[in-house]
Amino acid sequence: MTAGRRQVQGVILVALLVCSTATAGVVDGTTAVGDDRFLPDELHTFAAGDTASVGGADGPRVGDTTGATPRDGTVRVGVVGSAFDPDHASVAGRVDGHRRLGGGPFGLQRTSETSHDTAVAEIVAERSPSARLYLASVGASPTPDRYATAVDWLLANDVDVIVDAGSYFPRTDDALRQFERVAGRAAGEGAVFVTSAGNYAERHWRGRVSDPGWAAFDRSGATRNPLGEGITDGRVTLRLYWESDANYDLYVYRRVPDGPDELVASSTRDAGRVEAVDTRLSGGEYYVRVYGHGGTGTVDLFAARTQLGHTTATGSALPPATVDGVVSVGAVTDAGRVEPYSSDGEDVSAIDTVDTDAAGRFEGTSAAAPVVAGTVSTMVAHAGSDGVAPTRVEEILRETADGRYDRVDPDQAVARAENVTAGGPS
Repeated sequence: MTAGRRQVQGVILVALLVCSTATAGVVDGTTAVGDDRFLPDELHTFAAGDTASVGGADGPRVGDTTGATPRDGTVRVGVVGSAFDPDHASVAGRVDGHRRLGGGPFGLQRTSETSHDTAVAEIVAERSPSARLYLASVGASPTPDRYATAVDWLLANDVDVIVDAGSYFPRTDDALRQFERVAGRAAGEGAVFVTSAGNYAERHWRGRVSDPGWAAFDRSGATRNPLGEGITDGRVTLRLYWESDANYDLYVYRRVPDGPDELVASSTRDAGRVEAVDTRLSGGEYYVRVYGHGGTGTVDLFAARTQLGHTTATGSALPPATVDGVVSVGAVTDAGRVEPYSSDGEDVSAIDTVDTDAAGRFEGTSAAAPVVAGTVSTMVAHAGSDGVAPTRVEEILRETADGRYDRVDPDQAVARAENVTAGGPS
Protein backbone atom coordinates (compact mmCIF):
# COMPACT_ATOMS: atom_id res chain seq x y z
CA MET A 1 0.00 0.00 0.00
CA THR A 2 1.46 3.34 -0.97
CA ALA A 3 1.74 6.04 1.67
CA GLY A 4 -0.63 8.31 -0.20
CA ARG A 5 -3.32 5.64 -0.18
CA ARG A 6 -2.86 4.53 3.37
CA GLN A 7 -6.13 4.87 5.28
CA VAL A 8 -5.13 3.25 8.55
CA GLN A 9 -2.53 4.90 10.72
CA GLY A 10 0.27 3.18 12.56
CA VAL A 11 -0.67 0.92 15.37
CA ILE A 12 -4.41 1.28 15.52
CA LEU A 13 -4.99 -2.12 13.96
CA VAL A 14 -4.15 -4.97 16.27
CA ALA A 15 -5.74 -7.93 18.10
CA LEU A 16 -7.27 -11.33 18.17
CA LEU A 17 -7.31 -13.57 20.48
CA VAL A 18 -7.31 -12.31 24.01
CA CYS A 19 -9.79 -12.91 26.74
CA SER A 20 -10.70 -9.58 28.20
CA THR A 21 -12.24 -8.97 31.57
CA ALA A 22 -15.31 -10.44 29.93
CA THR A 23 -17.54 -13.33 30.65
CA ALA A 24 -16.75 -16.48 28.65
CA GLY A 25 -13.56 -16.97 26.84
CA VAL A 26 -11.55 -17.67 23.80
CA VAL A 27 -12.71 -17.48 20.23
CA ASP A 28 -11.39 -20.40 18.21
CA GLY A 29 -10.93 -21.36 14.60
CA THR A 30 -10.80 -19.64 11.25
CA THR A 31 -14.41 -19.18 10.30
CA ALA A 32 -16.37 -17.07 7.88
CA VAL A 33 -17.40 -13.82 9.50
CA GLY A 34 -20.92 -12.51 9.51
CA ASP A 35 -22.96 -12.47 6.34
CA ASP A 36 -23.48 -15.77 4.57
CA ARG A 37 -23.66 -13.87 1.29
CA PHE A 38 -19.94 -14.42 0.80
CA LEU A 39 -16.91 -16.13 2.24
CA PRO A 40 -15.07 -13.24 3.89
CA ASP A 41 -11.34 -13.00 4.05
CA GLU A 42 -10.08 -15.25 6.77
CA LEU A 43 -10.48 -14.19 10.37
CA HIS A 44 -7.24 -15.32 11.96
CA THR A 45 -7.00 -15.69 15.71
CA PHE A 46 -3.92 -15.27 17.86
CA ALA A 47 -3.14 -17.38 20.89
CA ALA A 48 -3.05 -15.42 24.14
CA GLY A 49 0.40 -14.37 25.27
CA ASP A 50 2.13 -14.66 21.90
CA THR A 51 4.69 -11.86 21.69
CA ALA A 52 7.63 -13.63 20.03
CA SER A 53 9.99 -11.56 17.92
CA VAL A 54 10.06 -11.54 14.15
CA GLY A 55 12.25 -14.16 12.57
CA GLY A 56 12.64 -16.08 15.81
CA ALA A 57 12.27 -19.73 16.62
CA ASP A 58 11.05 -22.17 14.00
CA GLY A 59 7.47 -22.99 15.03
CA PRO A 60 5.96 -26.48 15.30
CA ARG A 61 7.24 -28.23 12.20
CA VAL A 62 4.43 -30.59 11.30
CA GLY A 63 5.34 -31.04 7.66
CA ASP A 64 7.89 -29.75 5.16
CA THR A 65 8.02 -30.78 1.51
CA THR A 66 10.13 -28.11 -0.10
CA GLY A 67 10.86 -29.78 -3.42
CA ALA A 68 12.51 -26.74 -4.98
CA THR A 69 12.61 -26.82 -8.78
CA PRO A 70 14.54 -24.86 -11.42
CA ARG A 71 12.96 -21.70 -12.80
CA ASP A 72 12.58 -22.76 -16.46
CA GLY A 73 10.47 -19.69 -17.12
CA THR A 74 8.11 -20.33 -14.24
CA VAL A 75 7.03 -17.96 -11.48
CA ARG A 76 7.08 -18.99 -7.86
CA VAL A 77 4.02 -17.92 -5.88
CA GLY A 78 3.78 -18.29 -2.12
CA VAL A 79 0.33 -18.55 -0.56
CA VAL A 80 -0.14 -17.96 3.18
CA GLY A 81 -3.26 -19.31 4.89
CA SER A 82 -4.63 -21.34 7.76
CA ALA A 83 -4.66 -24.75 6.06
CA PHE A 84 -4.42 -26.18 2.56
CA ASP A 85 -5.22 -29.42 0.76
CA PRO A 86 -2.22 -29.64 -1.59
CA ASP A 87 -3.58 -32.83 -3.14
CA HIS A 88 -6.88 -31.28 -4.21
CA ALA A 89 -7.47 -31.74 -7.93
CA SER A 90 -7.61 -27.97 -8.45
CA VAL A 91 -3.95 -27.50 -7.43
CA ALA A 92 -2.44 -31.00 -7.60
CA GLY A 93 0.62 -30.95 -9.81
CA ARG A 94 1.14 -27.21 -9.33
CA VAL A 95 2.47 -27.38 -5.75
CA ASP A 96 6.25 -27.45 -5.42
CA GLY A 97 6.31 -26.97 -1.66
CA HIS A 98 3.97 -27.19 1.33
CA ARG A 99 4.99 -26.21 4.85
CA ARG A 100 2.69 -26.78 7.81
CA LEU A 101 3.50 -24.59 10.79
CA GLY A 102 0.19 -24.89 12.60
CA GLY A 103 -2.77 -27.18 12.94
CA GLY A 104 -3.88 -30.30 14.73
CA PRO A 105 -1.59 -33.21 15.59
CA PHE A 106 -3.37 -35.71 13.35
CA GLY A 107 -2.46 -34.27 9.99
CA LEU A 108 -4.35 -32.44 7.31
CA GLN A 109 -8.03 -33.18 6.87
CA ARG A 110 -9.93 -32.28 3.73
CA THR A 111 -12.71 -30.30 5.27
CA SER A 112 -14.20 -26.85 4.98
CA GLU A 113 -11.21 -25.69 7.04
CA THR A 114 -8.96 -26.16 4.00
CA SER A 115 -11.36 -25.04 1.28
CA HIS A 116 -10.81 -21.28 1.72
CA ASP A 117 -7.06 -21.29 1.25
CA THR A 118 -7.04 -24.06 -1.34
CA ALA A 119 -9.49 -21.96 -3.37
CA VAL A 120 -7.12 -18.98 -3.09
CA ALA A 121 -4.28 -21.10 -4.48
CA GLU A 122 -6.58 -22.46 -7.21
CA ILE A 123 -7.52 -18.96 -8.39
CA VAL A 124 -3.86 -17.96 -8.69
CA ALA A 125 -2.96 -21.13 -10.57
CA GLU A 126 -5.90 -20.80 -12.95
CA ARG A 127 -4.99 -17.22 -13.88
CA SER A 128 -1.27 -17.79 -14.19
CA PRO A 129 -0.37 -20.99 -16.05
CA SER A 130 3.33 -20.44 -15.35
CA ALA A 131 2.86 -20.24 -11.57
CA ARG A 132 4.34 -22.88 -9.28
CA LEU A 133 2.85 -22.84 -5.80
CA TYR A 134 4.43 -22.83 -2.35
CA LEU A 135 1.80 -23.20 0.37
CA ALA A 136 2.51 -22.01 3.92
CA SER A 137 -0.07 -23.14 6.50
CA VAL A 138 0.06 -21.06 9.67
CA GLY A 139 -3.02 -22.49 11.42
CA ALA A 140 -6.11 -20.73 12.67
CA SER A 141 -4.25 -19.18 15.61
CA PRO A 142 -0.86 -18.08 14.25
CA THR A 143 1.69 -16.38 16.43
CA PRO A 144 3.82 -13.53 15.08
CA ASP A 145 6.79 -15.89 15.16
CA ARG A 146 4.94 -18.56 13.21
CA TYR A 147 3.87 -16.07 10.60
CA ALA A 148 7.46 -14.82 10.30
CA THR A 149 8.72 -18.38 9.91
CA ALA A 150 6.20 -19.03 7.15
CA VAL A 151 7.20 -15.90 5.23
CA ASP A 152 10.90 -16.65 5.79
CA TRP A 153 10.36 -20.12 4.29
CA LEU A 154 8.68 -18.61 1.24
CA LEU A 155 11.51 -16.10 0.78
CA ALA A 156 14.08 -18.89 1.18
CA ASN A 157 12.34 -20.60 -1.73
CA ASP A 158 12.85 -17.42 -3.74
CA VAL A 159 9.18 -16.77 -4.40
CA ASP A 160 8.37 -13.90 -6.72
CA VAL A 161 4.85 -13.26 -5.40
CA ILE A 162 3.21 -13.78 -1.99
CA VAL A 163 -0.56 -13.73 -1.60
CA ASP A 164 -2.35 -13.73 1.75
CA ALA A 165 -6.14 -13.48 1.56
CA GLY A 166 -6.62 -13.02 5.29
CA SER A 167 -6.85 -10.31 7.93
CA TYR A 168 -5.02 -10.49 11.25
CA PHE A 169 -5.75 -9.04 14.66
CA PRO A 170 -2.56 -9.19 16.83
CA ARG A 171 -3.30 -8.59 20.49
CA THR A 172 -0.67 -6.00 21.43
CA ASP A 173 1.12 -3.00 19.98
CA ASP A 174 4.35 -4.99 19.94
CA ALA A 175 2.76 -7.91 18.10
CA LEU A 176 1.30 -5.52 15.53
CA ARG A 177 4.69 -3.99 14.81
CA GLN A 178 6.20 -7.46 14.49
CA PHE A 179 3.46 -8.56 12.15
CA GLU A 180 3.70 -5.49 9.93
CA ARG A 181 7.50 -5.83 9.77
CA VAL A 182 7.11 -9.35 8.40
CA ALA A 183 4.95 -8.21 5.49
CA GLY A 184 7.07 -5.12 4.94
CA ARG A 185 10.27 -7.15 4.91
CA ALA A 186 8.85 -9.54 2.32
CA ALA A 187 7.98 -6.63 0.06
CA GLY A 188 11.38 -5.06 0.68
CA GLU A 189 13.24 -8.22 -0.28
CA GLY A 190 11.84 -8.34 -3.79
CA ALA A 191 8.59 -10.30 -3.48
CA VAL A 192 5.36 -8.68 -4.61
CA PHE A 193 3.06 -9.05 -1.58
CA VAL A 194 -0.66 -9.09 -2.45
CA THR A 195 -3.37 -9.21 0.21
CA SER A 196 -7.11 -8.74 0.65
CA ALA A 197 -8.25 -5.35 1.91
CA GLY A 198 -10.76 -7.16 4.14
CA ASN A 199 -14.53 -7.31 4.50
CA TYR A 200 -14.93 -4.98 7.48
CA ALA A 201 -16.46 -1.77 6.12
CA GLU A 202 -19.78 -2.68 7.79
CA ARG A 203 -18.08 -3.94 10.95
CA HIS A 204 -15.99 -0.91 11.82
CA TRP A 205 -16.49 2.52 13.37
CA ARG A 206 -13.99 5.36 13.71
CA GLY A 207 -14.45 8.50 15.75
CA ARG A 208 -13.16 10.78 18.49
CA VAL A 209 -13.97 10.49 22.16
CA SER A 210 -14.19 13.53 24.41
CA ASP A 211 -12.36 13.47 27.71
CA PRO A 212 -13.89 12.18 29.85
CA GLY A 213 -17.07 10.65 28.53
CA TRP A 214 -18.85 8.16 26.34
CA ALA A 215 -18.11 7.97 22.61
CA ALA A 216 -20.86 9.38 20.39
CA PHE A 217 -21.36 7.07 17.40
CA ASP A 218 -23.33 9.51 15.24
CA ARG A 219 -24.13 13.21 14.98
CA SER A 220 -27.17 12.82 17.19
CA GLY A 221 -24.90 11.85 20.06
CA ALA A 222 -25.92 8.16 20.31
CA THR A 223 -23.62 6.41 22.79
CA ARG A 224 -24.81 2.88 21.97
CA ASN A 225 -23.59 1.00 18.89
CA PRO A 226 -25.86 -2.01 18.19
CA LEU A 227 -24.29 -5.37 17.38
CA GLY A 228 -26.02 -6.51 14.21
CA GLU A 229 -29.65 -7.53 14.50
CA GLY A 230 -29.04 -10.00 17.31
CA ILE A 231 -26.39 -12.56 18.17
CA THR A 232 -27.15 -15.89 16.52
CA ASP A 233 -24.03 -18.08 16.72
CA GLY A 234 -22.95 -16.82 20.14
CA ARG A 235 -19.42 -15.73 19.30
CA VAL A 236 -18.51 -12.06 19.55
CA THR A 237 -15.09 -10.58 18.81
CA LEU A 238 -14.58 -6.87 19.48
CA ARG A 239 -11.45 -4.75 19.25
CA LEU A 240 -10.81 -1.12 20.13
CA TYR A 241 -7.58 0.46 18.84
CA TRP A 242 -6.09 3.93 19.17
CA GLU A 243 -2.78 5.76 18.70
CA SER A 244 -2.77 8.47 21.34
CA ASP A 245 -1.73 8.28 24.98
CA ALA A 246 -5.38 8.43 25.99
CA ASN A 247 -7.09 5.57 27.81
CA TYR A 248 -10.37 3.95 26.77
CA ASP A 249 -12.64 1.17 28.00
CA LEU A 250 -14.89 -1.16 26.02
CA TYR A 251 -18.26 -2.44 27.26
CA VAL A 252 -20.96 -4.78 25.92
CA TYR A 253 -24.53 -4.57 27.20
CA ARG A 254 -27.63 -6.68 26.67
CA ARG A 255 -30.95 -4.90 26.24
CA VAL A 256 -33.48 -5.81 28.93
CA PRO A 257 -37.05 -4.77 28.01
CA ASP A 258 -38.44 -4.62 31.54
CA GLY A 259 -35.40 -3.52 33.51
CA PRO A 260 -31.95 -1.95 33.43
CA ASP A 261 -29.70 -3.18 30.61
CA GLU A 262 -27.19 -5.85 31.64
CA LEU A 263 -23.40 -5.46 31.38
CA VAL A 264 -22.22 -8.78 29.90
CA ALA A 265 -18.59 -8.14 28.91
CA SER A 266 -15.93 -5.49 29.23
CA SER A 267 -12.26 -4.73 28.65
CA THR A 268 -10.71 -2.07 30.90
CA ARG A 269 -6.94 -2.39 30.65
CA ASP A 270 -4.76 0.22 32.29
CA ALA A 271 -1.91 -0.03 29.77
CA GLY A 272 -1.50 -0.36 26.04
CA ARG A 273 -3.62 0.86 23.14
CA VAL A 274 -5.92 -2.10 22.71
CA GLU A 275 -9.14 -3.20 24.38
CA ALA A 276 -10.40 -6.67 23.47
CA VAL A 277 -13.54 -8.67 24.10
CA ASP A 278 -13.88 -12.32 23.03
CA THR A 279 -16.98 -13.95 24.42
CA ARG A 280 -20.04 -16.05 23.71
CA LEU A 281 -23.47 -14.52 24.08
CA SER A 282 -26.91 -16.03 24.04
CA GLY A 283 -29.62 -14.79 21.69
CA GLY A 284 -30.81 -11.26 22.25
CA GLU A 285 -30.06 -7.64 21.41
CA TYR A 286 -26.69 -6.21 22.38
CA TYR A 287 -24.81 -2.96 21.98
CA VAL A 288 -21.30 -1.60 22.52
CA ARG A 289 -20.21 1.47 24.47
CA VAL A 290 -16.78 3.14 24.58
CA TYR A 291 -15.65 5.35 27.47
CA GLY A 292 -12.71 7.76 27.34
CA HIS A 293 -10.74 8.51 30.50
CA GLY A 294 -7.88 10.75 29.47
CA GLY A 295 -6.95 12.79 26.45
CA THR A 296 -8.81 13.06 23.17
CA GLY A 297 -7.99 11.01 20.13
CA THR A 298 -9.25 8.87 17.29
CA VAL A 299 -10.39 5.34 18.11
CA ASP A 300 -11.28 2.41 15.86
CA LEU A 301 -13.89 -0.14 16.87
CA PHE A 302 -14.12 -3.49 15.06
CA ALA A 303 -16.81 -6.13 15.45
CA ALA A 304 -15.17 -8.97 13.56
CA ARG A 305 -18.10 -11.40 13.55
CA THR A 306 -21.15 -9.14 13.46
CA GLN A 307 -22.13 -5.91 11.77
CA LEU A 308 -22.33 -2.66 13.70
CA GLY A 309 -25.28 -0.30 13.70
CA HIS A 310 -23.05 2.76 13.29
CA THR A 311 -20.17 2.33 10.85
CA THR A 312 -17.30 4.21 9.23
CA ALA A 313 -15.61 2.90 6.07
CA THR A 314 -12.43 4.92 6.56
CA GLY A 315 -9.83 2.95 8.47
CA SER A 316 -11.57 -0.40 8.09
CA ALA A 317 -8.60 -2.27 6.61
CA LEU A 318 -6.51 -4.62 8.74
CA PRO A 319 -2.96 -5.99 8.55
CA PRO A 320 -1.27 -6.84 6.25
CA ALA A 321 -3.33 -4.48 4.06
CA THR A 322 -2.13 -1.53 6.17
CA VAL A 323 1.56 -2.07 5.35
CA ASP A 324 3.38 0.25 2.93
CA GLY A 325 4.64 -1.71 -0.07
CA VAL A 326 1.91 -4.35 0.19
CA VAL A 327 -0.71 -4.37 -2.58
CA SER A 328 -4.15 -4.43 -0.94
CA VAL A 329 -7.14 -5.52 -3.01
CA GLY A 330 -10.74 -4.44 -2.61
CA ALA A 331 -13.85 -6.08 -4.06
CA VAL A 332 -16.04 -4.73 -6.86
CA THR A 333 -19.03 -6.09 -8.77
CA ASP A 334 -19.15 -6.93 -12.48
CA ALA A 335 -20.53 -3.44 -13.01
CA GLY A 336 -17.47 -1.94 -11.32
CA ARG A 337 -19.20 -0.81 -8.11
CA VAL A 338 -17.37 -1.28 -4.84
CA GLU A 339 -19.03 -3.81 -2.57
CA PRO A 340 -20.43 -2.27 0.62
CA TYR A 341 -18.55 -4.76 2.78
CA SER A 342 -15.16 -4.13 1.15
CA SER A 343 -12.77 -2.35 3.51
CA ASP A 344 -11.61 1.12 2.59
CA GLY A 345 -7.96 1.82 1.84
CA GLU A 346 -7.38 -0.61 -1.03
CA ASP A 347 -4.69 0.05 -3.63
CA VAL A 348 -6.56 -1.72 -6.44
CA SER A 349 -9.72 -3.77 -6.79
CA ALA A 350 -10.96 -6.86 -8.61
CA ILE A 351 -14.16 -8.77 -9.18
CA ASP A 352 -15.42 -10.34 -5.97
CA THR A 353 -16.96 -13.59 -7.24
CA VAL A 354 -15.09 -16.60 -8.64
CA ASP A 355 -16.32 -20.16 -9.19
CA THR A 356 -13.82 -22.65 -7.77
CA ASP A 357 -13.56 -26.40 -7.46
CA ALA A 358 -12.14 -26.22 -3.95
CA ALA A 359 -14.82 -24.01 -2.38
CA GLY A 360 -17.56 -23.60 -4.96
CA ARG A 361 -18.75 -20.03 -5.40
CA PHE A 362 -16.04 -17.99 -3.73
CA GLU A 363 -16.73 -14.36 -2.89
CA GLY A 364 -15.37 -11.35 -1.04
CA THR A 365 -11.95 -9.73 -0.95
CA SER A 366 -10.58 -13.25 -0.41
CA ALA A 367 -11.52 -13.93 -4.04
CA ALA A 368 -10.38 -10.55 -5.32
CA ALA A 369 -6.85 -10.83 -3.87
CA PRO A 370 -5.80 -14.03 -5.70
CA VAL A 371 -7.33 -12.68 -8.92
CA VAL A 372 -4.85 -9.80 -8.70
CA ALA A 373 -2.05 -12.11 -7.53
CA GLY A 374 -2.60 -14.21 -10.65
CA THR A 375 -2.25 -11.09 -12.78
CA VAL A 376 0.91 -10.11 -10.91
CA SER A 377 2.34 -13.59 -11.43
CA THR A 378 1.74 -13.31 -15.17
CA MET A 379 3.30 -9.84 -15.20
CA VAL A 380 6.43 -11.25 -13.54
CA ALA A 381 6.52 -14.16 -16.00
CA HIS A 382 6.36 -11.79 -18.98
CA ALA A 383 8.84 -9.26 -17.63
CA GLY A 384 11.91 -11.06 -18.95
CA SER A 385 15.30 -11.60 -17.37
CA ASP A 386 15.61 -8.05 -16.07
CA GLY A 387 12.39 -8.43 -14.10
CA VAL A 388 10.15 -5.69 -12.81
CA ALA A 389 10.51 -4.14 -9.34
CA PRO A 390 7.70 -4.83 -6.84
CA THR A 391 7.05 -1.10 -6.46
CA ARG A 392 6.76 -0.79 -10.23
CA VAL A 393 4.29 -3.69 -10.30
CA GLU A 394 1.91 -1.80 -8.03
CA GLU A 395 2.30 1.34 -10.10
CA ILE A 396 1.52 -0.56 -13.30
CA LEU A 397 -1.56 -2.15 -11.75
CA ARG A 398 -2.92 1.26 -10.87
CA GLU A 399 -1.84 3.00 -14.08
CA THR A 400 -3.61 0.43 -16.23
CA ALA A 401 -6.63 -0.02 -13.94
CA ASP A 402 -10.15 0.64 -15.16
CA GLY A 403 -12.70 2.85 -13.45
CA ARG A 404 -13.07 4.86 -10.28
CA TYR A 405 -12.05 2.03 -7.94
CA ASP A 406 -8.89 1.03 -9.81
CA ARG A 407 -10.21 -2.30 -11.04
CA VAL A 408 -7.24 -4.28 -12.35
CA ASP A 409 -7.13 -4.85 -16.11
CA PRO A 410 -5.03 -8.03 -16.49
CA ASP A 411 -4.31 -7.66 -20.22
CA GLN A 412 -3.24 -4.05 -19.95
CA ALA A 413 -1.13 -4.68 -16.85
CA VAL A 414 0.73 -7.59 -18.46
CA ALA A 415 1.28 -5.64 -21.68
CA ARG A 416 2.69 -2.69 -19.73
CA ALA A 417 5.04 -4.97 -17.76
CA GLU A 418 6.39 -6.40 -21.00
CA ASN A 419 6.82 -2.93 -22.48
CA VAL A 420 8.70 -1.58 -19.48
CA THR A 421 11.22 -4.40 -19.57
CA ALA A 422 11.62 -4.08 -23.31
CA GLY A 423 12.75 -0.51 -22.87
CA GLY A 424 9.43 1.08 -23.75
CA PRO A 425 7.86 3.98 -21.86
CA SER A 426 7.42 3.49 -18.14
